[in-house]
Amino acid sequence: MITIGIDPGLSGAIGVLRNGAFVTVLDMPIVAKGSGSVKNEVDPAGLVELLRQNAPPHEAVAVALERVNAMPGQGSSSIFSLGDSFGCARSAVAACRLELTYVTPAQWKKHFKLTSDKELGRALAVRMFPAAPLNLKKHADRAEALLMARWLYETRYK
Repeated sequence: MITIGIDPGLSGAIGVLRNGAFVTVLDMPIVAKGSGSVKNEVDPAGLVELLRQNAPPHEAVAVALERVNAMPGQGSSSIFSLGDSFGCARSAVAACRLELTYVTPAQWKKHFKLTSDKELGRALAVRMFPAAPLNLKKHADRAEALLMARWLYETRYK
């Protein structure tokens, strides 16, 4: 059983597990947008390719996609960019015909007894997946993608 966790957003990531064990973690593919306040956007074709590379046709594959929401104080460009990233991820999963489960940050964090502190999540992921490249503080989104994949495995398939 392969479970994939997707933390959408320009600094997001895709975490891949097989039977709950680490396989790989990848940064969200992005492309330059050009002008405006948001300079980059998620590359939907790149995301489809990453999903296809990590979803063998002969194996059961399920995806947990974090359902993100706007936060107070975020600008309209940031909110639009996050929504666009979420839509690209949702569409990429559908294009690959993979089973999709939406998960809120509160759901998967409660499962692991985590707070909103990203460093606590990264520390847990480092302990759970010691082979994963999570050694830098900026790898918190990678850690979250892996934890979402593990949440999906533990709550639906274990």
